[in-house]
Amino acid sequence: MPFITDMLTDIEKSKQNSSMNILAQSSQKMLSKSRFRFDIENVMKEIRSKIFGQDEIIQKIKSMLEVVLADITEPNRPLFIALLLGPTGVGKTEIVKTIANAIHGNDDYFSRIDMNTLSQEHYAAALTGAPPGYVGSKEGSSILDKQKVEGTFSKPGIVLFDEIEKASSQVIQSLLNVFDNGKMVMASGEKIIDFRNSLIFMTSNLGSKQIFEFADRNFSNLFRRFLYYLNPKHFGKDNRVIIQKIVMEQLEKNFAPEFINRLDDIYIFNWLNKDTLFQIVDIQIKELNQRLQKHQCHIKLEASAIEYLVEQGFDKHYGARALKRSIRKNLEIPIATFLNHSLHRGEFQHLVVRKRNNQLEITEGN
Repeated sequence: MPFITDMLTDIEKSKQNSSMNILAQSSQKMLSKSRFRFDIENVMKEIRSKIFGQDEIIQKIKSMLEVVLADITEPNRPLFIALLLGPTGVGKTEIVKTIANAIHGNDDYFSRIDMNTLSQEHYAAALTGAPPGYVGSKEGSSILDKQKVEGTFSKPGIVLFDEIEKASSQVIQSLLNVFDNGKMVMASGEKIIDFRNSLIFMTSNLGSKQIFEFADRNFSNLFRRFLYYLNPKHFGKDNRVIIQKIVMEQLEKNFAPEFINRLDDIYIFNWLNKDTLFQIVDIQIKELNQRLQKHQCHIKLEASAIEYLVEQGFDKHYGARALKRSIRKNLEIPIATFLNHSLHRGEFQHLVVRKRNNQLEITEGN
């Protein structure tokens, strides 16, 4: 009997394993229906390690990537078109770089166009190439990186149009055609840049001033805030809804309805608060220590030093850029001076940084 019992147990286990294998194969077949090959969780992990204070934006990015990975987007237009709004230094460009690095293994693997260089009408040729009869028309050259725009069969291309509000109306018109059919035909008519496999991001600072005036608690802005609440469009709404309406009002003043109507989503980034800056300092110090490895050096900041950097670098208007300037001025320059004049040059050094007499002091540690 024990022998028969063992046999029955083995048969039951075999059935369970077989069912699990069938389920695994079915799951694999479902996954194989999508041509894209990137791990959303890995992408999100990298984004969360570099972007702080933007939880709502990060969740929206994840939702967007879910749709792309499932490969159910419209076939005759770009995979996704997003407008990233908010003040400078809050992570708009950084989040695009992070996505590129997580998907392609290189944070420079996206085609970035600074739209302030396309502010004049005749600069549209920089996108679509020179028209027939003009110098360079046969080459059909463009400032767009065709390879990075089109991506690969298994990975999407990524495009960033930075400061989109500064582009000329003719450039915007060229982009409307891309948003409609996913293709940009060169002026020569002989070449095409295909955006149908592209994630398109655009950044803008539009509405930042108005949002800051609404959100700022200073006495000078209290009256403006009161007027926002009195506006019938805003009455009874919570702050987030009011901010979205403020942004849309600014967009409608600067862009035609057909442009706004072609956007898949609008991401409104938050200002960075002090708590967020402490997280950014931690990342910046880790990156600095990586650069210091070639000098056989490692730094450790005491709490007083970190608080000093945050205090010196906290600026709502300029975000993380102000913090980076604070780190450069108050930390990197003194460390460079210390290393250049160190008596122990060439030996591995542990340096301790602390605040003393309203400045940072660097000493050798154990």
